[in-house]
Amino acid sequence: MTQHMLWIAGIAVLAAGTFAMRVAGYRLGSRLNFSPATQSMLSDSATILLLAVAATSALFEGHHFGGFARVAGVGVALFLAWRKAPLIVIIIAAAMVTALMRGVGIA
Repeated sequence: MTQHMLWIAGIAVLAAGTFAMRVAGYRLGSRLNFSPATQSMLSDSATILLLAVAATSALFEGHHFGGFARVAGVGVALFLAWRKAPLIVIIIAAAMVTALMRGVGIA
């Protein structure tokens, strides 16, 4: 089996698994009754997972530290998001801070 065929097989297996999980969720969603505490915990766990992925992406590039410029840019974005700034302002400000820091030699 070539590397190309292995990739195609892996993608097909992941697609089938994702489809099966979605169908199972649709079929079982109306049959399972969760307590309000469990529903809250499931909702919070999805948010925590998303934040963990975002934090990892903000701090690391591959297996190495992403640099202080990236961390500063993400920090500016988080601050502006907390202050409820418009999304375009957040994106531009974070990019500018990161670019300025890299421009002066802070990687």
